[in-house]
Amino acid sequence: MAEDTESEKRTGWLQRPSRFSGFGIRAKIVLPYLILTLIVAIVGTYVVTTLVASSLDERLTNQLLEAGRAVSDGLAGWEMEHIESARLVAFTVGLAEALQDGDRDSVAALGQPVASVQGLECLIVVDAHGQALLHVLRRDDSHEIIEEPLDTSELWMAQDLLKAGDPKGLPKRGLGYHRTDQRRYYFTAVPVELEGEIAGVVVVGTSLDTLLAYFKRLSLADVIVYDSDGHASNSTFIEQPADIDQELYDEILHSTGYTLGENLSIQNRLYRLARGPLRVGNERMAVFGVALPWNFIVQARADSRNTYAVIFSTATALVIVVGYLISHRITNPIKQLVSASQAVADGRLDQRTGIAGADEIGMLATTFDEMTGRLEERTHALEETVGRMRAILSSIGDGVLLENIDGEIETLNTTADELLEEMATQFELGPLHEPLSGGLEDISGPQANPWLLERRQLEVGQKVVRAYSAAVETDDGKHLGTVIVLRDVTVEVEAEQLKDAFITHVSHELRTPLTAIKGYSELLLANSAGVLSEEQRGFLETIRRHTDSLVTMINTLLDFSEMEAVGRLGLQQLPVSLSNLIEEIAEQWRPRMDEKELTFEVETPPDLPMVDADAKRLRWAIINLVRNAWQHTPAGGSVRLRLFDRDDHVVLDVTDTGAGISPQDQQRIFSRFYSVAQVVQSADGEARGLGVSLYVTKSIVEAHGGKVGLASTEGAGSTFSVILPALSDRESGKRDTV
Repeated sequence: MAEDTESEKRTGWLQRPSRFSGFGIRAKIVLPYLILTLIVAIVGTYVVTTLVASSLDERLTNQLLEAGRAVSDGLAGWEMEHIESARLVAFTVGLAEALQDGDRDSVAALGQPVASVQGLECLIVVDAHGQALLHVLRRDDSHEIIEEPLDTSELWMAQDLLKAGDPKGLPKRGLGYHRTDQRRYYFTAVPVELEGEIAGVVVVGTSLDTLLAYFKRLSLADVIVYDSDGHASNSTFIEQPADIDQELYDEILHSTGYTLGENLSIQNRLYRLARGPLRVGNERMAVFGVALPWNFIVQARADSRNTYAVIFSTATALVIVVGYLISHRITNPIKQLVSASQAVADGRLDQRTGIAGADEIGMLATTFDEMTGRLEERTHALEETVGRMRAILSSIGDGVLLENIDGEIETLNTTADELLEEMATQFELGPLHEPLSGGLEDISGPQANPWLLERRQLEVGQKVVRAYSAAVETDDGKHLGTVIVLRDVTVEVEAEQLKDAFITHVSHELRTPLTAIKGYSELLLANSAGVLSEEQRGFLETIRRHTDSLVTMINTLLDFSEMEAVGRLGLQQLPVSLSNLIEEIAEQWRPRMDEKELTFEVETPPDLPMVDADAKRLRWAIINLVRNAWQHTPAGGSVRLRLFDRDDHVVLDVTDTGAGISPQDQQRIFSRFYSVAQVVQSADGEARGLGVSLYVTKSIVEAHGGKVGLASTEGAGSTFSVILPALSDRESGKRDTV
């Protein structure tokens, strides 16, 4: 269902045009171009007007920056005039002596004429003690001497020069409030020297009203000056502009350039504002702003928008007319093509368009006709193929089913129907179940048929059915379902059961005479001293040895038959130390290894984790591997048992230097009753093994939740690996151990 939903999402956009079926193809040809033209017109108008506005905006920004530079340059020029006027007063002959004597009249007589000639708005002369001896203000084009006392503590630039005591110190400048005039002034102070000592300070001031009017004429922009609190203290506007906060004031005061501010509405007019530090040299005294009208940009944008709207509207009308004429020539052949395609969709594959032409529609019609012809041929071929496949499925003896991705089962041949009907009737004799032990050989390995890898054996009543399944996928990996093959193996299973019963019976019958032969041969050997020759004793030894081998084989067959009959191993699992188990097995087999002149190595590391196992069954499985290595390793070779832990598992490697096993035989080496031709002969040429020991080992290990592995190279020997899950220390401590 998820795949269908995803497919609908991918193809949904192809089906959406059907919602607009009320429109003819002519409208469908013209409408996209019309919509595109409208979009281009809207976007073009927006872009053009935006570009015009951006150009004007950039020009306004440049003018603001230029106005800011003009204000800075104007202040620097005004500062030079202040210094020149102040020094002219300071260098007046007799002024320094009058300051030293505290002679107010002499200071006034010397300073007032200079203030009048220079046109100074404010002149203040302070003696070395900080007392103002002369205070001149310009009022109504006349310079008056202010007699009332002046508090010079607010003239911080004069106080700084007096404190420094340097008669040749640099001028000081700054903004201050003149209490007598009740206006803010820009002051410049220079020291007065007398015989190497500072005799006083000359302060020249100009009101900010005068300066801002000058700056406006110079920069052609309105000017605002903010005090240290961010208050717009002076401006060239009639209406006072808005203040700025302290944080913004500090940021602008310490900036290196000009900051473009917001757009302001003052006196019902829009202004663009730029701010910067008011400074002379490196001294920053305040923050100022310059403002220029912004209305002309808005008007220019509106004019451009109207002009281009008319242009694009005309273009849209032309597109409609031209599109209508072009669509008329296209629609007729397309209607013929639609009619032919509808006929093909209805199953009339002999239908053709009959359109000829060298343009794209003609080529499309020709291609459509060719495609229809090929579709007709392939449809006939597909029908023949489907018929053949149905005949093949009907003729095979196995039942074939298909399970789709929705879990629905579909029978593909009559054999499947018949087999399912027979299984339904068998339900009266017993329920459907899956046996624990199959009885038929296992088919596995990388070279096995893929459809055999997924196999289940089911029993219902007296019928046994084996089911093989495999995924059905397309070439690109899309899953279509699962194909299931049902095979009636009742006869084969009965034959296997009969064979198992025969093996059990024969094994029991053979064990009694073999026990007698073994006992009498051992008795003869025990009492043969001085009676039998060495050759005769050798014959008896051979009889005893081979009798032991046969007894071992018979016991193995009996245990194997019991295990197969029960269908399960019946494990009694406890924590087991594999190290101890391996040591016991090694001690048991070391004499036989030495007798055959084999190098026998055992490696068991300390502190190895325990495993949850049935010690008896696991001993049987490991002895099978050791016996297998002993049998198939020639004299002079070596057998090695190596025990180690890896990734929460305990691993046992049994390595021999025998003949090795071919890759083909490795695929079935763990199948029951399977013997490899090149390894079933022992060193003395006698047949060894029944082909069940490795099968038993694999069954026991897998019953413990483990795995058995094989790595072998022909001529170089083999390594069988037993991998068992390890118990944690906590799990081992909670249970009895073996």
